Amino acid sequence: MRQSKTILLALFSVVLLSCEKDPPPDEPGSNEAINRWTLEQMQQYYYWNSKLPNQVTLDGKPNIFFKNLLYRDDHYSTILQVLNSDTYGNTLANTFGFDMAQLQYNGQTMQLVTQVVPFSEANLAGLHRGDTIQQVNTQPLEGYNFAPVLEAALKLPSIQLRLQNGKKMKLPASYISQPVVYTAQIFHKKTNVGYLFLSQFDFSGGYSVLEAIQKFKASLVQDLILDLRYNTGGQVAFASFCSLTLADIAPNSVFVRFRGNEKLGNREETFQSALAQQPEGYSFQAEELLQSGLQLKRIFVLTGPNTASASEMLINSLKPYIEVIQIGTETLGKDMASTTLSSPTQVSGHQRAWMLMPLVYKIYNKDGSGDYNSGLIPNYHTDEFAQLPLLPFGDEKDPLLQQALNIIANNTTQSLNRKASTSAKTFTSPYFGSSYRAIPMTLPLLLPIFEKNK
Repeated sequence: MRQSKTILLALFSVVLLSCEKDPPPDEPGSNEAINRWTLEQMQQYYYWNSKLPNQVTLDGKPNIFFKNLLYRDDHYSTILQVLNSDTYGNTLANTFGFDMAQLQYNGQTMQLVTQVVPFSEANLAGLHRGDTIQQVNTQPLEGYNFAPVLEAALKLPSIQLRLQNGKKMKLPASYISQPVVYTAQIFHKKTNVGYLFLSQFDFSGGYSVLEAIQKFKASLVQDLILDLRYNTGGQVAFASFCSLTLADIAPNSVFVRFRGNEKLGNREETFQSALAQQPEGYSFQAEELLQSGLQLKRIFVLTGPNTASASEMLINSLKPYIEVIQIGTETLGKDMASTTLSSPTQVSGHQRAWMLMPLVYKIYNKDGSGDYNSGLIPNYHTDEFAQLPLLPFGDEKDPLLQQALNIIANNTTQSLNRKASTSAKTFTSPYFGSSYRAIPMTLPLLLPIFEKNK
């Protein structure tokens, strides 16, 4: 009996000691809990998971912890907390309704408005593409302070602008949702040419795109100029949607190939399967889009340094199927796909959820062509700043649009990779206030895999 009690006591001691050695569970909502979950997600899904640091400290702020995990070549993975604006990637376009760039023009430094969001406060106040801005919040803009002045302005409740013509305006900060279609028009010359400006890839603009397509079909449009120079991407499913409405393709043809880490592996999507990942509330069918679409065998695409992500993927993915004539300057070079992972209640507790947006896949087309991290190179290199002032999108005298119209009129696409002449030497700053810094949008096509592996 005494021996039995001794054994039981020993067992109890072992259990007690083992319990004392186990670390207490992280409290939901604590930095430790959120950071541990973040590390686990990155180890599973992050493209550079083999490059993650070996030793980490879990008690730091989640956004700082996440940034310290990122591989040095990763400039796009991000994290944000729901309803916490301090973690959001605010831009001039989504905060004040306009964008701008700084450049040297004939020896002078200029700050040009490159984009004004339709129906925004900036648009209603009379700001136009091509306007020159001299001061922001009473500070004269120079080469050395352009970026920091704009960064500081994004944290304020309003921005004050002084234009070169002396006009002043004050714009309130708000979250601005851009219309997908800025303008859709037709040029009637030798042949009817359609022009379509898309600001992003989002299904909120699906019916606007279809309306434009029907307008083009009714006018017997034979060539289309797709303006993506300020399109920073968005939903992969919407890129497939646009492809089906524009190009002569088959729904079951390969749209995109994904290459992930050793845990995710490789996968591919057809135009049809990519479209099937459209958000809840939409039910577009690939065959119907194709039948009602233009079914073009060539397309002219206008690009610039803000052409990024899914818009680059559309250009690259259509090349195996139709002739894609790219006009403008090199694209941004975001040749990777990200997704959104949201922290569950058992991790975030009563705190607002955190959303990780890590890069998870490299992107390739049907033929295995990709790796365009330095940007997609245009067939016709044309500088939109070659002629000032900048003209409205859709103006025939805009250098990029004019180049496309000239090619169509003269049927000169056989001689690609020629550089268009420019009337003045310009140098654009690498800083654009700009939309490519915005928060990546969820790519729903990746989520089924993640949910399955959780």
